[in-house]
Amino acid sequence: MRRKVFFGINLVTALLLVFSMVTAVIPPSRFPALSLLSLLTLPIIGVNLAFAIYWLLRWNQWFFVSAGLVVLAHFYFGPFFMVQKFNLETLAPSALDETRLTVTSHNVHLFNLYGDETARSGTQSEYDELISASGTEVLCLQEFTQEQKIDFSAFPHQYIYFKPPYRLMGHAILSKYPMIHQGSLEFDESANNAIYADLLIDKDTIRVYNLHLQSLGINPEFNIAQQGGAESIRAKMSNTFIRQQSQLNKLMAHAESVNYPLIIAGDLNNTAFSYVHSKLAEDFNDAYQMAGSGLGATYYFNGLPLRIDFIFTDPKMSVQKYWTQEDSFSDHLPITAQLNWNP
Repeated sequence: MRRKVFFGINLVTALLLVFSMVTAVIPPSRFPALSLLSLLTLPIIGVNLAFAIYWLLRWNQWFFVSAGLVVLAHFYFGPFFMVQKFNLETLAPSALDETRLTVTSHNVHLFNLYGDETARSGTQSEYDELISASGTEVLCLQEFTQEQKIDFSAFPHQYIYFKPPYRLMGHAILSKYPMIHQGSLEFDESANNAIYADLLIDKDTIRVYNLHLQSLGINPEFNIAQQGGAESIRAKMSNTFIRQQSQLNKLMAHAESVNYPLIIAGDLNNTAFSYVHSKLAEDFNDAYQMAGSGLGATYYFNGLPLRIDFIFTDPKMSVQKYWTQEDSFSDHLPITAQLNWNP
């Protein structure tokens, strides 16, 4: 009897993983409810992996089903767990002739503006430590505010933008390199947005997009009833995924006219198993998948590790290093990538 129950659960989780693969390439506007699977794909993979181990210990042929699906997911979505690797490219003689750039992306959650005095007072020292430890040269900050005073004088070139009528929360690109052009994409009816800046690095021009897709609007601190019930949450999240699709389409159309290398950094408010990630991954490299380690989680939703913050790079660039800072005053963890390319 127990084995039949296990077979049933295994079959359901296997089908859910297959559906997750399908929904990653289907626009949310067509089947918005199915897009919810993108937030659950990692635990679904974990359950299938647990079943693979369970069946292997019992020499049951169902091992091949569960294990095969996990392996397929690894190649289909790209790596979702990375082992730290030694990058031989850093030792190549040609590396001396390459241009290097270190980029950090962080949803700063208003610099903990509404936290207690102790938490707010530690924000400046934390950012000083982050900048010093990472050697970052470009900061892409989402949910930026000027109400909490943080000294960013180390970055003389700054593009800080608050989309009307939102005066408290905006976005910022802070750079040690000159900006020769900047602007905003102006997402419709949303505090979320994307801004960009063209940086002059030696003789090269690089465009950096700071992207913040539509937020889910779900607060993990409140229960389902407090947020209108399960149906209300489902409808809200489905609408969010549709808006994320539209916002990403706007960015991709805007980027088509750019004839120099691009970097897209920011908070997708969705995972590496989502439609928006798969669309970006068609043209750009996910820096974590090139040089990251571990799960790369940047946000924890009731303990569930999610990687929803990303740095995407032009295929002409190589990712030498990528890391996540494991502690932050914000509900998001900052991510940093060291990039290089031939001028």
